[in-house]
Formats: sequence, C-alpha cells, structure tokens
Amino acid sequence: MIRIGVTGTDTGVGKTLVTAALAAALTRRGFRVAAVKPIETGCEFDDPNRDGARLARAANETRGLAVVAPLTFQEPVAPMLAAELAARPIDLDALDRAVEKAAEDCDVLLLEGAGGLFVPITAAVSYAELFARWSLDVVIVAVNRLGAINHVRLTIAAARAAGLTVRAVVLNQIGGDGSDRSVGDNARLIALLEHVPIVQLPRAPTVDDLAVAANLVERSGLVDLIAAPAAVPPSV
Repeated sequence: MIRIGVTGTDTGVGKTLVTAALAAALTRRGFRVAAVKPIETGCEFDDPNRDGARLARAANETRGLAVVAPLTFQEPVAPMLAAELAARPIDLDALDRAVEKAAEDCDVLLLEGAGGLFVPITAAVSYAELFARWSLDVVIVAVNRLGAINHVRLTIAAARAAGLTVRAVVLNQIGGDGSDRSVGDNARLIALLEHVPIVQLPRAPTVDDLAVAANLVERSGLVDLIAAPAAVPPSV
C-alpha cells in the first residue's frame, strides 16, 4: 500500500490543492484512494467547503466524512490549542483507529496534515511523530519564493530526524510579480543540496477545479513519483 503524508513549510502553501490533485489523478489511474484529513481546525464538521470534504470529493469517497475527516474544531489554530479551547483532548489511540479504518481496502492513503511537521497535536506529539506512527512517506509542499530553500531544508531535516522518507518536494507558484530572482533556481539548489525529487507547479487553479489540478500534477511528474515503482493498480 502507498502511504503518503502531505505536509507544508507553512500554512497556506497549497497542501490541500496538492493532496486533492493527487487523489483525483490516482483515482483516475484506477487506484482506490483514501484522502484523509484526520484533524481540521477553523471549520464546522458539516461544512461542504472544508478541506476534508474537498479531499473526499477528489477521491470519489462514498464513506462519509466521519471516516476520512473525523475530527474538527471551530478555532483556526493549531490542533493542540484548538482542542484545549474546545475542552476536547485529542485521543491519539482513537485517531490511530480512525486512520487505519479510512485506509481499509484502499491502495493509496493520502493524509494531509495541518501546517508543518512540528505543529503540535498534544504536548508530546506533533505531525512528525504521527506520520512516523502511521508509516507515512512525506511530500513537502512549499511556495516557490525567496526563503523557500531554508524552509524546505528545515522541513526535510525534521522529516529525516523523525525517521521519515521524503518522497518529493512540491514548489507551488503562488502570487509574485516576477521580480523574485530566486524562483528560477530554488528547485535546482534544493535538489543539489538535499538529493530529493523536486516538482514545480505553475500558478494553479482553485482546489475545486479537480480536472485541471489533476492534469497539472500528472504533467509535473508527481503522480509517477508517488505511484512508481512498486505501486501497481489492482488488476481488473
């Protein structure tokens, strides 16, 4: 089974777009995909526009959000703080069971975190520990701009320190007026320094334009990086 955790160098870097695009593209290839957002803050459970609902649509999910996006908090803050404010501590054992249930009978588990690897879930556990606990390889998403090299390298270092394998780094083109000289060289330098595959995405559509987003990640080579070499769609 392919098990991927999607993290970011920051919030607002395009994690949901990348996760949804991967889910749509892999589903189109014939994989059975569980696209999971186990903890989501700043939303109501039944909000049809929250990230978990978007991921479910991308994977043609029929099991309901209680399976693939089970835990929500109203406050738009880190999960540990959101749980404190709601007086609802996060039960890690229950979260383990929820993730494994979501992954049942699937070929691919795509799990989107919140923010970055060191965002706290409890006082002792961050997403880095959860990704390791759930045997996830990592896709790191960053905005292609000045500062990306440092932010990406810090996240790679955090992933490796946690025993995680970095499968790819995705550099998104978000905003900018064309004057940032670093944009053209960030991918080359990160690949040279860290020896990881780098994928660049152009200015992307909205996360709800799944066909276009899926085509972008196909053309970028990201789907091949995730699906190959060991992962093969089920025979029909």
